[in-house]
Amino acid sequence: MNSDDMRRGIIPGVIAGYLFLAYAGPGMQDMVGGMIGADAFIGFILHIVISMVIGAVYTGLFMQYVDLGNPLVNIVVGGLIYGLIWWIVGGLIIMPLIAGGEMLQIDLTHPSLFGHIIFGHALAFLVVLRDAAMGMGADN
Repeated sequence: MNSDDMRRGIIPGVIAGYLFLAYAGPGMQDMVGGMIGADAFIGFILHIVISMVIGAVYTGLFMQYVDLGNPLVNIVVGGLIYGLIWWIVGGLIIMPLIAGGEMLQIDLTHPSLFGHIIFGHALAFLVVLRDAAMGMGADN
């Protein structure tokens, strides 16, 4: 994992983070901000910063393990897996741990699940699109 690979995911991470919040609604910003005793604006900023880091980890680490031979398959399968990983790690473990709630409380109707799936797919799509536009492959 090198810094150039990680930088490739920062902007796609920000955009995917915006899409997550657009889907999940303003209540998600309140929840994220509430974890640290802050308001929705700080929650929004924190979520975008987290999205940048998660985008960087996607391109710096995760992409090297999910190469299914076709960019579309990588987007569909890799994006789904990556979104689900962060739903479990972020939404079901870290967030309740910080906020003092019950960990691993699965609610398949909560916007967080679908928001993370949207995030993963959007991130994977935007990375592939960005790389194609810049004339890059996963190995550049």
